[in-house]
Parts: sequence; C-alpha cells; structure tokens
Amino acid sequence: MADQEKNLEPPQDQPDQEQFLLQQAQDNRQVFDVENQQQIQKDGNGFKMEDMNNEEESRMMKRDIIKKRKKREKKEKLISARRLKRLLKKKPVDKIRLVYQAYFFIVSITVLTLSILSYRDQTVYEGDYQQFIDNVKSYVIDDIQFTYTNKNCKTQFGSEYSSLYEYEWPGTRIGCDCSKGFNFSTLTDYNIDAFFSESFMLGRICSQELLSKNCNTVNEQQPKIFNSWNDGSYGRPFVLCARRKIGIDLQSNSSNCQSDHKVCGTGDNVFCVPTDMSCPISEIGFTTNSNYQNIKSKNNTNIGDIFDLGAGFYFYYIKNTSSLPIVEFRVTEGDKVCRRNLDQNISPNRIDYPLMLSRRKQCENTDQLFQIVHSIDEEQFYLSNNVIYLSDKLPYFNIDTKYNWTIHAKTFIPWAPQCRGDLFDSVLQEGTTLHYVYISLRVQLGVTIAYFIVIGLIFNIVGTMTACNFAWSCMATRPESQYNYIFLIEIGFKILLQITEIIVIIVSFALIDGKRKIIKQVNDDGCVSDPVSDYFFTNLESDLTKFAWSYNLANLVIFAVTLILDLIIIKHSINQGHHHGAKKHHEKIEHQELDVGSNGESGNQQEVKSDLKLQVKTEALQTPI
Repeated sequence: MADQEKNLEPPQDQPDQEQFLLQQAQDNRQVFDVENQQQIQKDGNGFKMEDMNNEEESRMMKRDIIKKRKKREKKEKLISARRLKRLLKKKPVDKIRLVYQAYFFIVSITVLTLSILSYRDQTVYEGDYQQFIDNVKSYVIDDIQFTYTNKNCKTQFGSEYSSLYEYEWPGTRIGCDCSKGFNFSTLTDYNIDAFFSESFMLGRICSQELLSKNCNTVNEQQPKIFNSWNDGSYGRPFVLCARRKIGIDLQSNSSNCQSDHKVCGTGDNVFCVPTDMSCPISEIGFTTNSNYQNIKSKNNTNIGDIFDLGAGFYFYYIKNTSSLPIVEFRVTEGDKVCRRNLDQNISPNRIDYPLMLSRRKQCENTDQLFQIVHSIDEEQFYLSNNVIYLSDKLPYFNIDTKYNWTIHAKTFIPWAPQCRGDLFDSVLQEGTTLHYVYISLRVQLGVTIAYFIVIGLIFNIVGTMTACNFAWSCMATRPESQYNYIFLIEIGFKILLQITEIIVIIVSFALIDGKRKIIKQVNDDGCVSDPVSDYFFTNLESDLTKFAWSYNLANLVIFAVTLILDLIIIKHSINQGHHHGAKKHHEKIEHQELDVGSNGESGNQQEVKSDLKLQVKTEALQTPI
C-alpha cells in the first residue's frame, strides 16, 4: 500500500509534464509566428506582384460582362419583337381607327387648301393701300420754280422746295463680258437671260486667264437720281422745284371747310384751304405759246404763272380750276404709268438691260389718273441728266431715240365730299393696320402647313400602320403601350396645332371684321370715283369678306367637327381598351404567351445570374486586403 502511494507521487527530479507541454506549445507558437510572418511577407510580396494581373483580369471580366449584357438585351428585344408580332397578328384590324386616320388626312388637305386659297387669292396688297394713303396725305403745291445749274432745290430755294419729280435709275451689277461683239439685237425674251448669265458671268470680275481671252470686266454702276428735263430739242437742261404747304392735304380738307376758309375747285372736286393761303396748283404744262391762257398778262401768282425756259419753250402752272390739286409726279418710259405706281414701265416689245439690279416690265394695267405733261426721246432724257456715257460703260446698253420718256401728273384721288371727315379718317387708320391682316394670314398658312406635315402625313402614316397592327420595334418591350402612346401623342399634337390655328383665326376675325365693314361702307356710299381706287376698294372688300372671312369660317367649322370626332374616338378607345393595348378578349391569350415567353427566357436568367457572380468575384479581387 505504501509502495503504491509512493509510486503515485511524481519524482522530484523530473519536470512537471504539463509545464513541459505548455512550454513546448509556446515554443512551437513562436516558431509558427515567425513562419507565419515570413509567409505573410511572402504573400504580401506575391500580392503586389499579382495586383497588376488582377486589375487586368478584372477589366477583361468587366468587358465580358458588358458584352454579354448587350448581347442578352439585344436577344431579349428580338424575342419581345417577335412575340409582339405574333400577338398583333392575332388581333383584328381597328377599322374605326382607320376611318379616323382617313378622315384626318382629308381634313389636313382641306384645311391646307383653304389657307393657301385665303392667302393666294388676295388681289390687294399692302402696297396698294399704301399707295392710296400716300396720295391723299401728300401736301399740296403752291409754287414752282426752275433752275439750270443747281440740281438741289433745297439749297437753291429753301427747305420747303423739292424736285418736282425724281426718277431712280436702279444701277447695274458687276460682270465679265466674254461675248466678243455679239449682236444684241438678235436676242429675245427666251434667250437673253441665258446669254448674259453665260457670257457676262454676273457678279464677278474677269480673271487673268479670261482677260487673256479678250474678256473685259464690266464695272458696276451705282444707282442714280434723275430730276432734270429739257425741251426735247437739245435745249438747256433744267430742274423744276415745287414748294409744298406742310399740313395741307385731303385729310385736312374737312376741318378746313368747317372754319373760315377759301374754296378751291367745284362740285365733288371742291377743296378748302385756310384764308391766308392761295389755292394749290391744279394744272401744269409746257407750251410754245407765251400768251397761254393770258397767264402772263394777268400777272397774278394766286392764279398762275408762266416761265420762259429758252428757245421759245415755256413752263406754266394754274391754280383754282375745276379739278383737285395735283400732288404726285412720275417719269416713265412710254406713255402710261402702272396701276401700281412704283412699278416701272417699259415700251412694248423691248427688253430691259439684263445687268440692271431691278428690271422693268411692261405694265398690264395702268393708272388713268396720271396725265401726260410732256414727252422727250430717250437720248434727250439721258443727255439732260448727264448720263449719256452709260452707253459706253455698259456693253449692249442701248439708248435709242425711238423710245420716249414722259412726265405725268396726278391729282388727289377723287373722294366725295360727303365721305370726308370721320369715315375718311377711319379708312386711313385701317390702311395703316392692314399689314396685320396679312401677317395673320401668313402665320395661319405656316401653322396649317405644320398641321398638314405633322398630322396629315407623319401621324397619319404612323396611326394607320398602328391600326393595322404594325409592330413598332421601339415599343417591343412594352407591347401593351403601343396604341396608347401613339394615339395620345397624335391627339396632343393635333389639339395643340388646332388651338394655335383657332387663336390665329380669332385674331384674324377681329382684325378683318372692322376693316371689311368700313370698306363696305366706302363702296356702298360711292365715296371714290377713280377707276384704280374703285378697283382697289372693291377687291379689298371681296378679299376680306369672300376669301379671308369665309375660309377662316370654314376652318372653324372643320375644327369644331374634328373636336366632336376626337371625343368619339377617345370614348371608343377607352371602351375597347386600345389605350392599354389589345382588345379585352385578347388580353388572356396575351398574358399566356407572355408567360411562355418568360419560361423560354430562363436560359437568359441563368446568364444573368452567372454574370452577377462573375461581377461579384471581380469586385472581390479589386477589394484591398
């Protein structure tokens, strides 16, 4: 027993086994830590070496992911487009929508036609009304003088004087003449423009190469003002200078007649002026009779005057006759002034010089209120204005004595006395705002053209194809939205354009209504007797009433019917479910096919998961330790 207990006690000279194991573990740990640190250091160095490889690998993996994603999206879109086509093939054609699109195609053409006619059929233009205003608001003339040397009337006689007439010669453009002495007289209306375009090279000077081929540069000629005249027999040129009485015109006649006044003229041609001035000049002319109407013997400038211009050639003026005062003067080739007075006339069977910046044409209609005062041949006209040299400066510029130039004078446009006053003031006021009517017509035409292009063509084609179940690839992933989006966009654009045009039409109505009533009163009361002015006011009333008013009213009726039809088709679309896609009895089949398509695309979903895993792995590699 004692021996057993003795054996159980640990020997005194041997170390404790637990202490030994603990010490051994600590030693091993130290060794492990050293090795681990060395391994970590090696791994760190290895990671540094592999870092660049990992970055390159991650970039490659990203590119692969993007490529796979694009490929998958393209494949999904293709599958969706095919599925959409299969679904649409099973749906019936929307006949109501087709009728709707056909109607709007007809409407857009009709509205465009009406707007074009409303704009095109205007026979009266702003210039016609302005011509009338310029005439009746011209100041009367109470004195005329002449000068030989100084062509500037203001410096010669004072600021109240101005040239009796001023003809603006338009000038010519530059060119390079390579015609080599072509016979200009053989040209006709059909080939003259082609000849000058090819042989003169309009708008450019001759190059050295062309100069070596005997071509010559034709220098441009600046516009010039002609205001001189002569007796037609190579006499001394002179300038007539007229003094106008500021503020005395046809518009002021009514107020002048209501106070102390002097009466000039007779009957409908009565004209009132203040008592402190003489009657205006109502007749001018040239004569070789020094005793013409005994003007000289009367020796009273309040009645008239006569001047000796040399070589027995006299100029005279007369006041207080039975006609209205003369206020306008024109010089033109030929014996007529165009109905539109600013147009320049040319003799029959004559072609104007093609290098002119503004070329003349023979008048189709003339202003009979202009009366001839005097006539000289073309050579005399160019000589008196000291521009005969133009025939040498400009190749083929022909100054021919067989053509005549004439001075014309025009009185105030005859306006009945009972129509003067408030009505006359209203006519002038409406004339100054007539351009707003033409602006509204131009805006309306522009909106109508946009309506035709957007609604009549673009959306009509798109809507028709949609109603026939055409599959739009841009909506392949959302087939249920195809009808809805296209229809709403079409309706939105159409309503926007219609509202815009309705606003323009309403504004046009407001502008036209007041004008047409005043012009109608002028015609009904017989206020004007001049043929040109009568033509002008008659056609202006017709333009404002028959064309602009009627066409705009027709457009409003069309838009009202269109609005009702819009409400009907919107209700139809809601009831039939077109704004959500296919008809209701096809929705169940559509959902079933969509489910089948989703199952068929499970492989694509697996590709998505694989791409996600690959992306996570890439991000893990990029994360620093």
